[in-house]
Parts: sequence; C-alpha cells; structure tokens
Amino acid sequence: MGSPRCEYSWPRQTPKHVILLCPLHTSQEAMLSAAGTKNYNTLLSTQKGLKAATWWLISQNMLDQFWVTKEIVIEGKGASNRRPLITLQE
Repeated sequence: MGSPRCEYSWPRQTPKHVILLCPLHTSQEAMLSAAGTKNYNTLLSTQKGLKAATWWLISQNMLDQFWVTKEIVIEGKGASNRRPLITLQE
C-alpha cells in the first residue's frame, strides 16, 4: 500500500487535492471549464460538475475500475452497439 502523501510533498493526496491542486495531473483547467465552476463543492454537487470530474478522472487513469469504459467511449474501441450511460456532450 502506498503513502497518502503526494509525490510533490503535499501532506495528503485527498480527492480535493488531486482534482484541483496536484501538478501530477493534466487538464484540470479544461475539466473545470467543462464543469462551469472552480468551486470544489459545486463541482461535486451538480450533474455537470460530476460528469466533467468523472470523465477527467477516467482520462487521467485514476479510476482503474473504469478502464473498459475509457476504451469504449474515450478511445473509440470496443463494440459499436455499446452505448455509454452518460455521454461527453450535453
């Protein structure tokens, strides 16, 4: 089991740190723009914010349990008759 510390010496690698602050991950600004907010509480309490954060987490390979979803939806692999539960477009 790994350390709770961020590789950039942040004391705890919390969800808030990973989503808003961590320099190890890319495209946070694009995700926050898609969410329409930079407020962490709003991000996680609105459908638009949750959708943007979820897709961003998947694209950053932080939610391993969704790797098949990433292949099918984001990378365009997989059976053409499969439909995602949510889409990237509104």
